[in-house]
Amino acid sequence: MAPLHELDYSVVIPVLDAFERVNGSLVELLEALSPPDWDRPTVHPQRDVKDLAAHLLHGSLRRVTGLRDLYRRPGPQLHSNEQLIAFIQQDNREFMAGMRRISPQILIELIKQYDPQVLKLFQAMDGHSSGLGVAWAGESTSPRWFDIAREYTEKWHHQQQIRDATGRPLLYDPPLLIPVLETFARGLPFAYRAFPATVGLHVSIRTTGAATCSWTLVRRPDEWSLSSGLSSEASTRISLPADTAWRLWTKSLPPAEAREHAIVEGDTAALDPLLAFVAIMA
Repeated sequence: MAPLHELDYSVVIPVLDAFERVNGSLVELLEALSPPDWDRPTVHPQRDVKDLAAHLLHGSLRRVTGLRDLYRRPGPQLHSNEQLIAFIQQDNREFMAGMRRISPQILIELIKQYDPQVLKLFQAMDGHSSGLGVAWAGESTSPRWFDIAREYTEKWHHQQQIRDATGRPLLYDPPLLIPVLETFARGLPFAYRAFPATVGLHVSIRTTGAATCSWTLVRRPDEWSLSSGLSSEASTRISLPADTAWRLWTKSLPPAEAREHAIVEGDTAALDPLLAFVAIMA
């Protein structure tokens, strides 16, 4: 096996080209929907296709508001990750509710206007400067490139949920899917933070099928580190289809169902943190 390469902040996940492609695919998808398609239920209870389209627009509007206009409206004091999640979800619900009487045509027009602006703002940024913290990775602040990659996963996975709901093909082209999985994987050390292990223990994880990715978690004295590739020293090896992995980590698939698709060689308990990991603020 090839030597492991630790995935620290110096190893950037490039997503800007994929971001542009996913933005374009979203417009093509929405413009092709029939009137009944907009009302179809999605994997999210009480959210239809139109709600998810509005949610995607909401994300872009928030980004342009903060990054271009530097507008910050005072909000409640948040003292825990749970409070942050509750605040975000309430904000999302309120926006979607407010957009329910707005036509799909206007939604598309706004997405076409503001998605390119978000990408332009991201392209102009210093990726190594400090950005919003990726909370599901256990970070209160993160490098800009990681925050941008996180936003890419949001745009990608919600579009897949719309595609699922309307019977459209998923965006499984490796240049689009692999950055999603690589970004989610950066949260695995945080996901395993409470898993008991001796210093030096290796746990290797790989995805199969639509995208082949592999990582190894190594237990350090105070935390887990993440490296690319599979380790010959791994006491446990876990394999999961890529289609299962992204659905599991975005709460689009119950852990019990994902477990049925996992293959574990070694300590079966090492699968539990992987099944409990969520790479969205929900």
